[in-house]
Order: sequence, then C-alpha cells, then structure tokens
Amino acid sequence: MGRKTANVVLANIFGKQAIIVDTHVKRISNRLGLTINPDPVKIEFDLMKIVPEDNWSSYSHRIIALGRTICLAKKPKCSICSLLKYCRYGQENA
Repeated sequence: MGRKTANVVLANIFGKQAIIVDTHVKRISNRLGLTINPDPVKIEFDLMKIVPEDNWSSYSHRIIALGRTICLAKKPKCSICSLLKYCRYGQENA
C-alpha cells in the first residue's frame, strides 16, 4: 500500500486527519504556490505546515473536487474559480 492509499484509509475509514496528495492536489498546490515540489511526499509535508491539522482531510477532499471540476489539468476554468485572486497560475493564464 502506498502513502496516498494509506492516507485515504486513515481519513475515510478511521476518521483520522491526513493529507491525501493525488494528481489534483499536486497540480493545484503548485498552481497556488503552496509548494514547488514535484514529489507527493514532499508536497504532503509542505501542506502539513500550512493547512491546520484539523482541516487536512477536508482540505484534500475539497482540492480534489476543485481539480475534477474547475482547476482542470489542460483547460482550467480560471475565470469561475473562487481561488483566482490567490492563484499565481490563474492570474498569469486567465
């Protein structure tokens, strides 16, 4: 079992706080400037320093949802994103 799967199990089955770094969390965290790391483990640790621990799981789920619906990999919908004013990528590319 990999780290991402372990964190999914911790968060969704055991109700423990965990940051789940999937492709969406990786992409959006980089676009927002929350990390410059390409490595998911390093991204997880960077986010652990920024996101309050009691919000780790909900942060992950919300960022994943954002990545599936608005902050798409190829054609992000920056103009309708509520995080546009915080997003370096969106401000440069919207």
